[in-house]
Amino acid sequence: MKLKQTLHNLALIACMTSALLPMPTGATTLQSGDLIKGPGDAVYYYGEDGKRYVFPNLKTYQTWYNDFTGVKALSLDELQAISLAKNVTYKPGVRMIKVESIPKVYAVAANGTLRWITTEDLAESLYGADWNKKIDDLPDGFFVDYKIGAPIVAVADFAPATESASASTINFNLKLTSTPTTPTDTPTSTTPTEPTTPPTAFDFSVSKTNAMAGEIVTLSASAPSVGAISKIELFIDTTLIKSCNAVTACSSDYQIPPSNTASSYVAKAIVTKLDATTLTDTETLTTVANGTDKVTVRLARTQVKPNQLVGVTIDVNSEIAVGRVDIFVDSQIVGSCANGSHLCQWTGYLTNQTLGTVHEVKGRVTSNYETKYTSFPKYVTVSENDEPSITVSPAKDSIYLGEKLDVTVSASDDDGILSIDVMKDGAVLKHCEGAAPCTVSTGPWNTIGTLTFGGKATDALSKTAENTSSPVSVVAQP
Repeated sequence: MKLKQTLHNLALIACMTSALLPMPTGATTLQSGDLIKGPGDAVYYYGEDGKRYVFPNLKTYQTWYNDFTGVKALSLDELQAISLAKNVTYKPGVRMIKVESIPKVYAVAANGTLRWITTEDLAESLYGADWNKKIDDLPDGFFVDYKIGAPIVAVADFAPATESASASTINFNLKLTSTPTTPTDTPTSTTPTEPTTPPTAFDFSVSKTNAMAGEIVTLSASAPSVGAISKIELFIDTTLIKSCNAVTACSSDYQIPPSNTASSYVAKAIVTKLDATTLTDTETLTTVANGTDKVTVRLARTQVKPNQLVGVTIDVNSEIAVGRVDIFVDSQIVGSCANGSHLCQWTGYLTNQTLGTVHEVKGRVTSNYETKYTSFPKYVTVSENDEPSITVSPAKDSIYLGEKLDVTVSASDDDGILSIDVMKDGAVLKHCEGAAPCTVSTGPWNTIGTLTFGGKATDALSKTAENTSSPVSVVAQP
């Protein structure tokens, strides 16, 4: 599918340019920076080194140019006379990219350097509220055109507008052209340079000092002079997680164990100098409660009979860019969703059906940034008498200010349903006798925010259960 899309993009470039350009009747004069094409599909950039650089797809081209004005058409012989170089990479700062096989989102820096944006908050700060609409999927085959740079752990680490402005032409981005310097009358010094002085300090940071179990943090250390450094080592407690030799910077990701029981870890960096002396810096990494209200578990019923189906829904906050959702029962994955949806459902049977057994249910979300979010647990008990299964269904998941909303609660139970209540913040909005679904029209709602409704049902054996709806957003008129 990726190859098919790539071929489609190239064909689109060819179609658009061929409609604009006549084929040449003689030799064409070229200058560095010209856009050229031959009889085939591809469009090239004519570099200052006299070689042609190919745009691998339409999305890459569109980060550099708005249209195809000025593309020069060459004959096949003319095109073949120009040596073929490498692919053009995305213009720095314009778009973010991700690769299907790597669950990270990258900013593009100069000379095809990819820098992992470590959190969604950083992505929003750098690229705006609609940051998730500024991400392109990069086919795996083009990933080799890029190199990996230091991760972005703070807003000050990367400025998209500055990066884009600095890459004024593809020549500069490919480093074919050096930045011009202003000549001076001062003669060049011939004084020998002094030997490199070993550093007396270095920078060490952790992307976040408070993290949940399963979350990924990034350790980064940098020293001022490669000539004086033997190696940089990164540790979590006493465990070495990465060693970098003869470099000025070193970074590594570390995942807090999903089954974490420690309340804190010590992140440490050790710089070893050429004279074998060392510098050390540490950061305390505190683990927070293994749960978050950004991921909610919803159970169809909290008590089930032996051999009765269990229904689980994982509801993920809309601010999370979902990559994958896993559903756990007693620490074992029983269901997964990898389609990017903010709702993931599973229906199945419990392994242990012994009466009185309590089973723990959790949801864990892995975002496109590889950040992991784990819900607070809910519990299902195996019982002689199950409780009613309840579904709370608002008619919409988003309404405008001043709008009303219909909410329906339905329930089922092997013993029959005596009554159903529709609720909001503990108050009964409507009471219905019998098993038929109960619907109420609520509102109008005049405050921007989030609404959550509840449902309660009682079965024929007087067992009562409650459940809640997915959140409903109240937004202003466009």
